[in-house]
Amino acid sequence: MVPHIIDGHIHLHEYKHDEIREICRRKDLLLLAVSDDLNSSRKTLELGQECPNVFAAVGLHPWEVGDVENVNPILSKFTNMVKDPLTRAVGEVGLDKKFVPQTYEKQVLVFRFFASLAAETGKPLSIHAAGAWREVLEVLDELGVRKAVIHWFTGPLDLLEEIASHGYYIGVNAALKIQRKMREVVKAAPLEIMITESDGPYNYRGLRLGPHMIPEVIKFIAEAKGVDEVEVRRVIHRNFMSLFTS
Repeated sequence: MVPHIIDGHIHLHEYKHDEIREICRRKDLLLLAVSDDLNSSRKTLELGQECPNVFAAVGLHPWEVGDVENVNPILSKFTNMVKDPLTRAVGEVGLDKKFVPQTYEKQVLVFRFFASLAAETGKPLSIHAAGAWREVLEVLDELGVRKAVIHWFTGPLDLLEEIASHGYYIGVNAALKIQRKMREVVKAAPLEIMITESDGPYNYRGLRLGPHMIPEVIKFIAEAKGVDEVEVRRVIHRNFMSLFTS
């Protein structure tokens, strides 16, 4: 049996209804659907109930932190939501020094809140770490987080060994079609720490990312590692499912 195709990071709530229905019907595809804020988290949890191939994640994206005037009441609402059995993961959460450095102090407070909950519940984190790769790993290590995926990893290659030693994974994004650094990461990283992802429906330099691009990612990984595509799918499927087992 050929393993599922994995999209380990998708903003499914942002798609149109017809697109969601089509994605949810695919029996060859498993997805981790992430959220951006409280409202999208609620929508993602609904999609997790409606779609048998969707693992639902809730969280507050670092890009959204600056729009929250008083963060504590919002975070208190997330506590029960994260602990809800319908919530399979926590994300998209993290730190961003590259695009929104002006809110970094508040981002740290929010990320530590979610990382602590993930450590407490054993649920995996899907992490945004633009320009803050080392800082994210320091928080995970300090708080004892066991399961995490560093989404769209284009950080320093010398961090790959540390990521692997902690049992964490990196998101290998469909943007590698046009992003040289992502291709360099694939060549340097062991297959055993990779999880394919799209970040759909994000528009990256004119490229509308989505699950339809994952087969291209698998092909590139297979060629870079000198293995066949079925083996790549098998290992990535195993990596993905390990996030949801104790």
